[in-house]
Amino acid sequence: MPQLDINVDDAYDFYLKYLLDPTNNKADLYTKYGFKYPGIPPSDWELFGAILMRDHKNPSDTGADLLRHEVKSAGMRSSFEYQYHKNHGLDKLRDEANVDHLFFSYGDNYQNLDARLVDTRLLAPIFESWLPLLEKNYNLDGRQRFRKSVSYGFVVKNGLLLLSIREGKLTYAIGMDES
Repeated sequence: MPQLDINVDDAYDFYLKYLLDPTNNKADLYTKYGFKYPGIPPSDWELFGAILMRDHKNPSDTGADLLRHEVKSAGMRSSFEYQYHKNHGLDKLRDEANVDHLFFSYGDNYQNLDARLVDTRLLAPIFESWLPLLEKNYNLDGRQRFRKSVSYGFVVKNGLLLLSIREGKLTYAIGMDES
């Protein structure tokens, strides 16, 4: 992985202003009126990832989320789902196999969060193993989607921890002065 130039300050500011505060306010209202809170939309995670990694949205709607990164989010200790649609799944899988992957693990109404980066070279064998399964899946009548996942354990073992937030406070960031 090349030298990282991440934008922790702006990413944490985005987290506080646009992910944490609105989420907690909405979650309370949803609960009060008997609804299940649907969570943070994928585009917010992608924007958070773009800010953190100093990246931009991929103009292709059929490839990785960002120019240099795929962004995934899941509850703490949960696996990360990849979903491929029949018309563009093969192109998407190939594109995702050529970028690094940013994984956000969250818990407790998003008060706790870890961001990890996994080098595409570590994920390549996984994507290669999915390719024949994806092709076989789309040869079946009526199959429109193909879903696979990367385990939380794999991400923790192979990922570089970029930042940790606990109880809404930034507790760790790569390169952060720990004195």
